[in-house]
Amino acid sequence: MSRRLAPVLLAVALTAACAITDTGPVPAGPAATALEGVTSRSATVHVYFSSALGLERVSRLYRGTDALHAALEALVQGPDAAERARGLVSFVPPGAPLPLVRIGPRGPVDVRLSFGWGIDRTAERQLVCTVADTVSTTTRTALGSVRVKIHRVDGSTGTRTCMP
Repeated sequence: MSRRLAPVLLAVALTAACAITDTGPVPAGPAATALEGVTSRSATVHVYFSSALGLERVSRLYRGTDALHAALEALVQGPDAAERARGLVSFVPPGAPLPLVRIGPRGPVDVRLSFGWGIDRTAERQLVCTVADTVSTTTRTALGSVRVKIHRVDGSTGTRTCMP
């Protein structure tokens, strides 16, 4: 046997040893479908919760046309069970009234807090990042370029950008 023919015969022998036969089509269940609960009218918003590492961005599905309202509702509801299990918490007061938000053509996004919102700095950062993320997504601008002006209940104001 020639030296050139030996490797070819070895490859044929190894392939034949696999014993894979042609089985034809095998039933595998129903055809693939979309994720449960997701429809063509569903979209995603991002909400920021706190962890030992700082603020973390989580995704939430919503239905409707008002992404900002959906994001604020998700923020006020707080982390779900799976997020809490990962160590995420919220400093936003549970059930706090949704802040009033005005998005103008230029300048900062105005956010007016109502009674029920404390002055917790982490809660404010969560709010700023949630609002800025939603605005940057809908206007296709960089997250860090969205300025959010907070109008607190005590009359003080502060303009911030999202720095998770």
